Amino acid sequence: MTTRGRVLVTLMALALVVAACGEDEPAPTTAAATTAAPTTAAPTTTEAMAEAMSACEGATLSFIGLDGEAGETELQAWRDANGVALETNWPGSWPQFVAAIKVGDVYDLATIAYHVGPRHIEAGLFQPIDTSRLENWDKMFPGLRENSSLRGADGQVYGVPIAWGDGPYIYHPGRVANPPKSITELMEPEWEGRFTIFDSPTLVFSMLAIANGFDDGVGDRTNINADQLEVVKDQALQILRNASAFANGYRDATDIMVAGDSDLNVNGWEAMLTWAEEQGETLDFAFFEESGGGGWWDGLAIPVTADDVDCAYEYIDLMISDDINAQVGENLVSGVVNSNSAEIAGPGAQIYDYDLVRTDTSAVSFRNAQPPEDDEAPEGITSISDWLDAWEEIKAEA
Repeated sequence: MTTRGRVLVTLMALALVVAACGEDEPAPTTAAATTAAPTTAAPTTTEAMAEAMSACEGATLSFIGLDGEAGETELQAWRDANGVALETNWPGSWPQFVAAIKVGDVYDLATIAYHVGPRHIEAGLFQPIDTSRLENWDKMFPGLRENSSLRGADGQVYGVPIAWGDGPYIYHPGRVANPPKSITELMEPEWEGRFTIFDSPTLVFSMLAIANGFDDGVGDRTNINADQLEVVKDQALQILRNASAFANGYRDATDIMVAGDSDLNVNGWEAMLTWAEEQGETLDFAFFEESGGGGWWDGLAIPVTADDVDCAYEYIDLMISDDINAQVGENLVSGVVNSNSAEIAGPGAQIYDYDLVRTDTSAVSFRNAQPPEDDEAPEGITSISDWLDAWEEIKAEA
């Protein structure tokens, strides 16, 4: 092993696993909500909201899902005005989330996330959404409103997005004259020691599978067999050998680029441009052609155990209303879903390119790049454990 290789292995040993690598990992908005600096946006409630008759008056709403996605801050004034109590619960993992609803625990609202949503819909966790009961539904960007990942096999809507984002890579334009178009370019000698990456195989393996024609880049999950995984491993090993280090999260990746120790980070988030600008540095973003624009969305669903369905509908409609959704986007440093909100949202929500979701056919794939779980892999198809084992092997070789 070269000296550079030994240094990389040392850095790898010190790195934390940051990116999603299993279904216990929360959706990206959790990173946004906890990593971003606290917003100064104050929750506002219009007189109309405060004075209107509410189906929720005096109610207690029980929410199960990710922190920051139940309108804890954004609807505080409205809850106070209507005597509404909000109980929130995150059971610790997606399997426990499923189990809690399956055993009949009563929840009126729940997180629905793009990367597990289709399976949760198929598992019968949620009620179909009657979108005619949502006054703000038609204000939603078509690329989100018409997305197939919101729907079950019956064609009905089961989730209402409240925030979204894409999946770029971030680079330093002053040091990268020709941004790479394909993930495979990072195997070339010219990229040695010039980029950082997260300690997870999901994104790299999935894009390499697409680059090799092993996967078509659509649908739920990345399905490749054992022989195809070997090809992906060999290519990922070269990418890992060229990497300068693992980045310990988006902030860390930003700081490394600002310091001049990296020109690109494979796992990106537009907020990194803002953080770099605060330090007097200019970064930019682009997309690997294999990523399909990346993409994620998180939303609200009504569990089959819901006790107060009328209040749940009213609450969801408020979360995607003009003023409130603008605050949601700002507070989560995420894209807003309401097209009117995009005009009034603060800078945290303005870092996204809304042209990506303005048409029925979104330029963002909103696809789960992960392989099947161990107990869900079809015969001959590699699972998440196979990917994690392969990742550990190439880390040891790098």
